Amino acid sequence: MNLDSIPSIDFHVSVIDNYGDMGFALNLALSLHERYPSLRIRFFSDDSDLFRKFLMGNIPGWVEYMPLSALDQENPPHPSELICSFFDHPLPKVYLLKFPYPKTIVSFSYFLLHAGLESLHGTTYVLESGYDRVIHFVPSLLPGGGGIIINPEIERRMEKTRKSSVVEARRDFLGWIGGDVCEKKWISVFVYPETLEKILPAMLADTLDTVFWVCGGVGWISETPNCRILPFLPIEEYGVFQSLCDANIVRGENSLCQGILSGKPVLWDIYKEKNGAHREKIEDFIQWMTPYLRGNTDYIGIARDFMNTGSREIVERFIRKYSDFGEVFEKISEEVRGECNLVRKLEKILEK
Repeated sequence: MNLDSIPSIDFHVSVIDNYGDMGFALNLALSLHERYPSLRIRFFSDDSDLFRKFLMGNIPGWVEYMPLSALDQENPPHPSELICSFFDHPLPKVYLLKFPYPKTIVSFSYFLLHAGLESLHGTTYVLESGYDRVIHFVPSLLPGGGGIIINPEIERRMEKTRKSSVVEARRDFLGWIGGDVCEKKWISVFVYPETLEKILPAMLADTLDTVFWVCGGVGWISETPNCRILPFLPIEEYGVFQSLCDANIVRGENSLCQGILSGKPVLWDIYKEKNGAHREKIEDFIQWMTPYLRGNTDYIGIARDFMNTGSREIVERFIRKYSDFGEVFEKISEEVRGECNLVRKLEKILEK
């Protein structure tokens, strides 16, 4: 299957408990349309408010939002030849059986860094209808995985900011800011509420040369000269903003991946799963990072401790040390761009 040959794709996106599912799907939609301008996308989901919020109400003409419940109607819309189903959302088999013609379903799993993903990524089977082919797709930074989204618009705007001074680029992005705010160090902070409570004292105590930009719609924090609340940003705006910061403290895989692409040091506030499954993901991340560090264990210790505890003391260490990791993250960013483009990997897997 060649994406140039199909007029539309259906996205099936069920939003359960966070922004990440919607954010990933919309970022992929934007990136695909950038590469295939004539492509239309029907976006079936169950959270129209979040869909509109991510696009700031500016819904482009090539994307059409439809409720997932439409698939359960007596006369549902005909499915496209290609369907992207996100994050193990149950395939609507009854719906598919109503339309006896060939369809390809790309079933996206959650981001993984475990080597075992190679036994799942790219595996294919045919549903009992005999018409519908399912391909498992696992986003990952590992060579055997599906890569990460490298949004062309973010890349263009990042390149543009590199051609001007950092101060000018920051003022262009946020508008004129008085004082020396744009001349200070910037660290973006998008973490879970319980983590923010722990690390806020460290942010408030660092009053000399750093501005902390708190993201994620936090309403209970009072702004100070060095602790600012950033308004909600669309996907592409947030990606550009990360590149303007000197370091990024992030939550969720989408923010982590874009933070890595920014080339700036990153701390990851990994989601703490009740069954403890996140501990294995922590070690997978550490194992992936270790070869880049060439024996420098400072970052390994800071990253592991932060992902496990999210404590104030660890953030204070990161603030003191993050500039030492700058070259490492620049190298990682360069290699990821060359080897881990999700859209290119998706094209190849569809052509098989």
